Amino acid sequence: MAVILSLGLALGGMAPFSWAQGVQEKVKAANERAANDYLKHGLMLAAEGQDEAAAKSFRQAISLRPDWAEAYSLLGSALARAGSLKEAEEALRKAVTLKPDYAEGWNYLGQFLKERGKEQEAQAAFKKAQQLAR
Repeated sequence: MAVILSLGLALGGMAPFSWAQGVQEKVKAANERAANDYLKHGLMLAAEGQDEAAAKSFRQAISLRPDWAEAYSLLGSALARAGSLKEAEEALRKAVTLKPDYAEGWNYLGQFLKERGKEQEAQAAFKKAQQLAR
């Protein structure tokens, strides 16, 4: 404790707790920036048709921001294009579970389900997307 207190005093008189809190906030901000960078990288890879590599970048973004619904939607889309249909559906469903008011996510899920012949589920997802878009 004396070492921590000494460190706090050496850092301009900050109490150890407020110093640790400041570090925690900086780490969180750095993770946010890194997650955004992984997402942008994934979008570039997807635009080039590199869907498996894009999915890897989206997963890395999600590892830093596990509650990011939009990243799950992008992951689902990339996985679907790469042929990983079960994982794609799981990611798309996770997106709307994390953010139930995500109209675009419901629309993406509906499109995916429709392409897989799951008409009733697709229509329910499209209806939800329409309700939210109003």
